[in-house]
Amino acid sequence: MQSIQPWVGERAFGADSDSDIIISYKSHQDAVTYLQTELMGLQAAGLLQGPKDSGKSTILRALVEQLPAGTAVALVDGTRLKSRELLSQSLSQFGFGANFESNDELQRMIKVFAVQQARTIEAPLLIIDNVDQMYPSALATLNSLATMEVNRRFALRIVVSARNGLDSLIESGGLANVERRCIGSYLIHPLSQKEALIYLQARLTASGISDARIVFPMDVCDRLYQQSGGWPGQLNRHASAAISRADDFPLTVEDTRARKAVRSSKRSAMTDTRDASRRKPPRLILSLDGKKLKDIAVRDKKILLGRSDFADVVIDDPFVSKLHATILAYSDALVLLDLNSVNGTTVNSVRVSSTILKSNDVISLGSYRLKIENAPPISAEMIKLLNSPDTIRMKSLADMRRVRARRMALAASREKKQL
Repeated sequence: MQSIQPWVGERAFGADSDSDIIISYKSHQDAVTYLQTELMGLQAAGLLQGPKDSGKSTILRALVEQLPAGTAVALVDGTRLKSRELLSQSLSQFGFGANFESNDELQRMIKVFAVQQARTIEAPLLIIDNVDQMYPSALATLNSLATMEVNRRFALRIVVSARNGLDSLIESGGLANVERRCIGSYLIHPLSQKEALIYLQARLTASGISDARIVFPMDVCDRLYQQSGGWPGQLNRHASAAISRADDFPLTVEDTRARKAVRSSKRSAMTDTRDASRRKPPRLILSLDGKKLKDIAVRDKKILLGRSDFADVVIDDPFVSKLHATILAYSDALVLLDLNSVNGTTVNSVRVSSTILKSNDVISLGSYRLKIENAPPISAEMIKLLNSPDTIRMKSLADMRRVRARRMALAASREKKQL
C-alpha cells in the first residue's frame, strides 16, 4: 500500500488538468475527423453537439492542434460573450491588436483580414465553444461574419459547439446564417466501459503516475464508469472526489461512495439537494407586447436585470434603470429584489421591493414582461428568513454593488488599454 499524495487527484482530474491533458477515444476521434471534413467542404462550417461534460472543449482544442502549421485560427469561449469581446478576442488570436474605437471598426478589420487570407492562402478559422451561451449582440455579429464571401467561397471558416444544437437560437433569428452553413452536426457519444478504463489510467499516466493500476484497480474503474455514465467531465469529478476520500493506494470501491451523513438533518439536506438537482431549472420568459423574445434558464445564483450591458438580462427600455433588479436563485426559493430602481418593479401588477417568485408570476419592467416558470417550492426556512429584511436584502445589495464595482473597474481598464 502506498501513501496517498494529495496532488494526484487535482493534477490528473482537476479543473486545470483539461488544458494540459488530452486523451483521445472513439467519439473524440470521430468528432475531430467530422469537423476536419466539414471545413474542407463548400460550406466550411461544422457544429459539435453534446451535453455538459461531454468533452466539447477538449475536442475543439484537439482540432486546433491538428491544423496545419501557419493556419490562422481563433478559439473563443462563448460563455457570456458580448459582441466587442468576440471581435477583439478573435482579432487578437489572428495576430492583430484590438485598439479600435468601435465594434464596426473591429468587424471591418476582421472582414479585411479574412478576405485577404481567403484570396491568398486559406480562409481563417473561427471556433466558438458554447455558442449557445453567447449574448444576443455577439450572436448577431457572428451571424453577420458568416455571410462574408470571396470568389464564391466563404471568407471565414466557422466551427461552433452547443449543448442542444442551434434550434432555439435559430428561432430567435440569432444564427440563421450560421445554421444554413452547418448543414449537419456531430453528436458526441459517451465513452464505453473499456474506453473509460483506458481514459482514467491514461490521465494518471499523463500526470506522472508510473503505474496507474496502483491507483484505480479494475473494480474501481467500473464503479466510476457507472457513476459518470461515460461522460469525461463526470469521470474527472468522480475520480478526483474518490482520490480525495482515500487514505491509501490502491483505491477501493468504498472510496467512490460519498460519506453518509450521520445526523437526520444532514440526511434531509442531502435529500433536498438531490431533489433540487432532479428538478428542471427555473426559466424566465421575456416578452414585449405579447411577443416572446427569449427563454432564459436560471443556472446562476444571481441574475441581474437592467438596461446596462453589464446586466445578465438586458432590458432596453427607458423606464428601466441600468441596474434595476436582481433575481437570487436558491434551492428552496427564487427571490426578486428591486435595486432601488427609479420606476420600481411590479410582480402581478403589485409594486414590490422584494418577494418570493412562484411559477406563472409576471414581473413588469417598463414595457417588458418576465414570466416565471419552474420556480422551486418555497421552504419554511426561506419564508422565515425573508421576513427579516436586513438578512437577505442588505447582504444581496452589498453583493451586487461589489459585482458592479468590479465590472466597472474592468470596463475602465479595457478602455485605457484601447486608448
